[in-house]
Amino acid sequence: MNELPDTIAIDVVLLPPGPIMDLAIGANRTLLAGNPDGGIRLDRENCLPHISVAMLPARSGDIAEITAKVDRITRQCSPMAMTIDAVAKHRPGMGGTISAFHILRTEIHQLFHKTVMNALKPYSVPSVGPPIFVGEASAPSVDCLLRFPKTSAYERYSPHITLGFGDLPELIPGLDFPVRFEATRAAICHLGSHCTCRRVLAEFGLGTGGLTPRR
Repeated sequence: MNELPDTIAIDVVLLPPGPIMDLAIGANRTLLAGNPDGGIRLDRENCLPHISVAMLPARSGDIAEITAKVDRITRQCSPMAMTIDAVAKHRPGMGGTISAFHILRTEIHQLFHKTVMNALKPYSVPSVGPPIFVGEASAPSVDCLLRFPKTSAYERYSPHITLGFGDLPELIPGLDFPVRFEATRAAICHLGSHCTCRRVLAEFGLGTGGLTPRR
């Protein structure tokens, strides 16, 4: 069991199914081939491809309550149909280009995001900086976490799967958009640098009531 810091950077996420994870990991490897020091190396164990839903700094002592609230929400949800429609790119300050799979925001996905955000808002606490992340974390990672409610939530929410640093081609051999899939799992993750999903603290099956706490 890994001991958690008193304050922890967490992300409630939707986990894509295996084939979509592999698609994201493959795109990440393409980016790393052109930028070996890119800083994000996706895999299925220690840096999961994911769709962020609600990101915040919270007290580790509140994780059990947060887990119970997310469990109640996911029990009421059915698996979510999703569509990747394009490669999206943004340039956050001096950090270079970040490529992602853009996901169409559906009404049910937006409702899930809003419900989780509202439920966890009381648990948000001031950040104490990089120590709340897994391993070393940059100042932009802390900034991204703290800015999430204002820049990436509610009407600004834009679901995506981050692929890594670099300019991924919009046309990828063997990949035809749109790519449709069904998300059946959610999780609470402890974030690492670049707001990557480094450690799963609890995992949930949408609509099944399945709960697997982890530490």
